[in-house]
Amino acid sequence: MMKYKKQTFLVLVLFLSTLFSSPLSYAQQSLLESLVEQGEIRVGTTGDYKPFSYWNIETESYEGLDIDAAQMLARELGINVRFVATSWQTLADGILENRYDIAMSGITRTLARQKIVGMSDPYIDVGKVLLIRDEDRDRFKSLDDINQADIRLGVNPGGTNELFVQENITRANVVMIESNLEIPERIANGDVDAMITDNIEATLYANMLPELHIVNPDQPFTRNNVGYMTHRDDQAFLNWLNLWLDQMQRDGSYDNLKLQWIGQTAEGE
Repeated sequence: MMKYKKQTFLVLVLFLSTLFSSPLSYAQQSLLESLVEQGEIRVGTTGDYKPFSYWNIETESYEGLDIDAAQMLARELGINVRFVATSWQTLADGILENRYDIAMSGITRTLARQKIVGMSDPYIDVGKVLLIRDEDRDRFKSLDDINQADIRLGVNPGGTNELFVQENITRANVVMIESNLEIPERIANGDVDAMITDNIEATLYANMLPELHIVNPDQPFTRNNVGYMTHRDDQAFLNWLNLWLDQMQRDGSYDNLKLQWIGQTAEGE
């Protein structure tokens, strides 16, 4: 009996030591504590997706809805914010490799992303639409119209725009363009014929460039939403982040950001 109790005790000790040494255990420090210790939150952002994140070469600084939101988030935590440049291709890698604590850049919430990183609750609805030249509005009215061998489709690599093209476009000539910011102007200049992007971005560029036109902005091909990306298994920080989002939406702070940066295109209108 004594030998059995001793073995049971040793098994219990081994279990507890394994539990509290595990990186997923409750003993692991949450971002909520480590951010305060380091005095800043590192925010990954692409800087190429208006109106959410844009690198202004004149001011040499980031601007946009999510840039303002990041600064508000940091103030709520009582710390500073440091922006870290990233790309759509390396967005999740930056979280996994601990290059930044959170990514804020108009990021579509997908099941594939949720498998490897954490995604916050949504804060804006979006959907994929066609952005074309105004002179082609009678020529391009559907996906079938642009899914032709003589059509040049501008695509930025690494994000959900490229994924949508891979899944739905089989015949068009896909032109990979590294900077998402270049594609609307290249459509206007005739270098490419169209792009598929979220209705919020498409509406913004159609308002900026009279040469451009959105095809059926109120009837997008998909219905998605965007959120913030962070570590998948830090539930304490995810809970705090989601509550912060909820309070921002309830007190009108997000409505003000949407009005400032998106205007009447908010919520995919």
